[in-house]
Parts: sequence; structure tokens; C-alpha cells
Amino acid sequence: MSLGRYAGLLAMLLLGACGSTPDETHLTVEYYRAHESERRRMVQSCANDPGDLRHAPACINSREAARIEDVGNLRNLAPMGLPAKPDAKTMSTGPR
Repeated sequence: MSLGRYAGLLAMLLLGACGSTPDETHLTVEYYRAHESERRRMVQSCANDPGDLRHAPACINSREAARIEDVGNLRNLAPMGLPAKPDAKTMSTGPR
């Protein structure tokens, strides 16, 4: 190989090593679902500045993870302990 090819290969390797590190915009819904403290921190941060952060990917992903994890499916919630539905025959509408 010629010296130019080695220099080109070395330049490509150095530029590839200088790539940016993953930041919060690359964190997925699954990440925020698995990391509760990060999810709560990001949701709080997004709620504090909704004008600038409302459409940020990290805010969208953390809010979606919070929606899934914090309440989840309504079918999975415990019974609310509401009184039984009154029977139609026992309900009085007044004198007739």
C-alpha cells in the first residue's frame, strides 16, 4: 500500500473515533421505562420548560414511558371499591 492509502486509513479511523457520544435525544421509551429515576428527572425537566422542550425527542420518549409505567393499562389497576350498582327495582322515583 502506498503512503497515501495509509494516511487515508488513519484519517478515517481518527474521525470515526471522534464520533459524538449518545445523548438524551437517543434514549428510547424502553430505556426510560427501565430507568425510573431518569424518567422522572426528564419528565420534570420537560414540564419545567414546555415551550422549548415539548417536541424534543427525549421529552416525548420520557412522557410516553411515564404514561405506560406510571399508570399502565387500566385493566391492571386495583379495584376502586365503588359501591355496587343499585338494582333498578329498588330505586324509587317518588310517589306515583
